[in-house]
Amino acid sequence: MDNKKPVFGIQGYTPISTVTELHSFCRDMMSYYQVSRGDLLCQLETADGDDEIRLHKELQEVTRKVEFYHVINNAASIADTMFHTPEMIAEFCPHP
Repeated sequence: MDNKKPVFGIQGYTPISTVTELHSFCRDMMSYYQVSRGDLLCQLETADGDDEIRLHKELQEVTRKVEFYHVINNAASIADTMFHTPEMIAEFCPHP
């Protein structure tokens, strides 16, 4: 049986840079939805009737996205930290 070391499939990127970008992206998305949630809360202060119902639905959706991105961001943060250990740097960024 031939045992070949896997090659990262995204040309021009390393696993380290990809995980770092994913971590940054998830953090930015979480922040985006947190700001959106704040905007909706401000709008709810003066809303009534159908607008209030619509805003509450939007608030539930945005809050759920904040929760998802929070979990994904934490996972990406852990992966980012692990990929930046000396062992992983040596694995993916070998010095000639």
